[in-house]
Amino acid sequence: MNGRTALERDTIEAFDLAYGDHQLHRTADGVELYYELRGAGPALTIVNNMYLIGPLWRNFTRALVAENRILTYDLRNQGASSVVDGEPSFADHVSDLASLLDSLGIEQTYLLGTSISCLICRDFAAAYPDRGKGLVLCGPTFNPLGSKRRKYLTKSWLASLEAGGPAALFNHFFPLVFGDHAIEHGGTPAYLAMRERFLALNSEEQLRKNLSASLTTEDDPAKLREIACPVLLLSGDGDFLNSVSSLEATRRLCRQAEVQIIPFSGHVPYFEATAAFEEAVQAFVSRCEAEGEERESRITARRPVGSDARPGEARAC
Repeated sequence: MNGRTALERDTIEAFDLAYGDHQLHRTADGVELYYELRGAGPALTIVNNMYLIGPLWRNFTRALVAENRILTYDLRNQGASSVVDGEPSFADHVSDLASLLDSLGIEQTYLLGTSISCLICRDFAAAYPDRGKGLVLCGPTFNPLGSKRRKYLTKSWLASLEAGGPAALFNHFFPLVFGDHAIEHGGTPAYLAMRERFLALNSEEQLRKNLSASLTTEDDPAKLREIACPVLLLSGDGDFLNSVSSLEATRRLCRQAEVQIIPFSGHVPYFEATAAFEEAVQAFVSRCEAEGEERESRITARRPVGSDARPGEARAC
């Protein structure tokens, strides 16, 4: 890893966060989802966690977009997507993702989740086993033992939000999610630049609704056994939520999973070690694609000659 981290003031202030020409998808229940579709190649869908917006991912996918068709979008109650009445559930986010993919004609995709959105990816892959080509779960919040710790954390964040608004919430999670290396190198200027953007992009209502929605789903280790596609568990070595032993326990629950640790980063390696993050994701996608092509070649080789002819159609000699 080079000495420059993404958590430097100049880098943060240069982030491209602009919403361009709005592309909106309307779901069956009338929610409008903002999305961006860039690049060409295997479909890679990035699912936001509660604190990010779709445009931010342009800054963390400059290498990935050269080899993949990247779909990013804002969740309901986030960014340029609709703010809905009532209390949403995590099931809404899973349904929204399926609806968006259907509208774009994306039958199969790799899914990249970060932090709490790893649960959205997990639930989507379990509900639609034929649609997920692979999962990249970066800094997963779910625990192989159960939900208690995650829910205690979420309730403490909601308490900070209630007591002091988004600024208090930011002050609560900032020293948790970023690693020692990034915080020490970025210092106060990076902290202030990050806080300014967080407050500009996240309203109290949006944060409260989405954090509350995360309490409506369970970690449920058994769900991991339902995931049929390959899984990459990606984490910084300073992640406050994931130890190597917990990641290994999660790996053993999945049918086919691997663990990769990114050094000198915390819960958000896409911020702190962007190049290493992109390299890990691309290597996983490329490996899955190569293995898929190899399987298809074996199937084709075993297929009897002429078996692809339609009924009643003469086979060429």
